[in-house]
Amino acid sequence: MLYVYLDSSQIKLMLLKKSLLGQYESSFVKKSLQEDLLKDGLPVNPDVIASGLKEALSGFKDQPIKEKDVTLILPQEAFLFFREDMPIDIADAVLETYLREKARAHLNSDIDNSHFDYLIRESEGKKKVLFYAIKKEALQAYQKPLSLLDFNLKSIIPEPLTYFKLFEKTLRPNKKENIWYVSYDQDKLSGYVYDSFGLLEEKRWTATIAKTKKIEDVLQKQVAVYEAKSVKLNRLILSGAQSDDVRQDTFTKNVGVWTNPIKRIIPHFYADYLKMLRGQNESELPILTHDMLIGGFIFASEDKQFSMYKSTNKSIGSSRSKPSFSLPTIPVPKKIIFLFALSFLITFGILFGLAQMNTNMITLKIPSIAFPSFASPTPTPIPTTPTPNAPTPTPTPEVVREELKIKVLNGSGIRGKAGIVKDFLTDAGYEDIITANAAAFDYEITVIQFKKGQEATRDLVSEDIASEIEDKVVFETLAEDEAADIVIIVGTDFK
Repeated sequence: MLYVYLDSSQIKLMLLKKSLLGQYESSFVKKSLQEDLLKDGLPVNPDVIASGLKEALSGFKDQPIKEKDVTLILPQEAFLFFREDMPIDIADAVLETYLREKARAHLNSDIDNSHFDYLIRESEGKKKVLFYAIKKEALQAYQKPLSLLDFNLKSIIPEPLTYFKLFEKTLRPNKKENIWYVSYDQDKLSGYVYDSFGLLEEKRWTATIAKTKKIEDVLQKQVAVYEAKSVKLNRLILSGAQSDDVRQDTFTKNVGVWTNPIKRIIPHFYADYLKMLRGQNESELPILTHDMLIGGFIFASEDKQFSMYKSTNKSIGSSRSKPSFSLPTIPVPKKIIFLFALSFLITFGILFGLAQMNTNMITLKIPSIAFPSFASPTPTPIPTTPTPNAPTPTPTPEVVREELKIKVLNGSGIRGKAGIVKDFLTDAGYEDIITANAAAFDYEITVIQFKKGQEATRDLVSEDIASEIEDKVVFETLAEDEAADIVIIVGTDFK
């Protein structure tokens, strides 16, 4: 199984070999080229791409590639895209017709000469349709360099879907979030903006980090641009090889958006996939460099119905119809058929008879003899009213310490107090913690701010710090748009 990612000047490969135990031996290769591979979503030169792929494939060394089916991951520029509210009363039978009309209106393109498919996402009780399409001529242009190497294009996945799949499990059903996924590699930044449904900003954002600039300053400037467009970012998910050197606590403070490294999200939420891809060698996966390939594998595993290349069970999407075929008819003599049927019936009858005999032997009982009774008749008992069962209490949702975002504000006026509290919380099992100063330094009693409906989270945190508090903490309500789940304002009562 070969996954191929193409960008403007990069080729990334993931080769998977499945074992009998259902695991994969995974190998990764990255190849950078001096020439442009893609421009405006189309291949610049198929021969250059084929040559680059051939060089990249040589990086697998002694591993012969027998698998000829390729899953191709492409940047958003290669696709037509729109998102639409899902009508509540629309029937599945007319959904394709409805989407075709919407595509013509939104995309101003000949959708009948395109391959397309869609996803339906649900959040906060609402549904949205995410529609992706690729033109026929674009698809043929991507097929050509693969065919030069005798590869078959099995499926195509838009790059934004692979990134969304890597943090989808961190989303909460009834909470709206705007998330910026940014990759930082080779002094270049690129990213997509999502909300809880999926891709929000169609255009991919890119920037180059000059030697005189810091990544925090570049990101902070773009955050202000999004806010000017009424897109308030709740989280920044950072990936890419250079992101490994970023300190989360100071980075969050300087950028102004809560930052999650992808290398911390995947082990917690996608551990099963990591175990599957590591295979028996248990080798470390290059998550930061090849995140879109790993995300593409997870997407292909969980969203098998999505297909922009082959026709699907939904009978929508591809303008390439599924080839129809029938098994060859082999004439069989009637005598052979009769003898086969007769032998089957005889065998079935014998087995059925043996089964009945065994059942009768097991259930055979000595017949009971009824004697007349001279005892006085037993009065008919008065039925008692059954006692209703006590209602089962609604289980309290489990709160996982590692998943909570905690902000610790020093309001005690004691230098370094927030850092001490952070160390205490880290020892207690919390991981996502940032520190800063409170608006005032006259807090005598520690305050815990929590969001409505998050009482279980409040209770867990307050119990964990109870041993360090001289008296009971004060609880306050936290704004819903706050990125942190819990804010602790440290007072002088904290030991």
